[in-house]
Amino acid sequence: MGVSLTEFEKAVQALGNVLMLPEDDVVRDASIQRFEFCVELAWKTSRKLMGTTTTAPKQVIREMAQNGYISDIQKWFDALEKRNLSSHTYDEVLARDVYQFIKLFAPEFRRLLDELRKK
Repeated sequence: MGVSLTEFEKAVQALGNVLMLPEDDVVRDASIQRFEFCVELAWKTSRKLMGTTTTAPKQVIREMAQNGYISDIQKWFDALEKRNLSSHTYDEVLARDVYQFIKLFAPEFRRLLDELRKK
């Protein structure tokens, strides 16, 4: 997976596409996987464009807010937490919870993408 604005844009589009489908187990699992890609690409692309040297996602998220790329740090910390939980274990209840979070959080990726394009 390359770290670039183009790759982040592709990941956001792919997530948006799967979220438009009727929910079932496959759509939910695909959404979670694409969400994980988006979270990783969001902070790594932002890190690259900001020129920061830290490799700690939470610190990068703080810098994203300081630079005006995002407005709600806690939402992004929550996304990072959901990503960490979903990528290390599979539990049906957790999967449903993460899927519901993704549906609410997905517009944040688009907003970040728009902000990154402006800079």
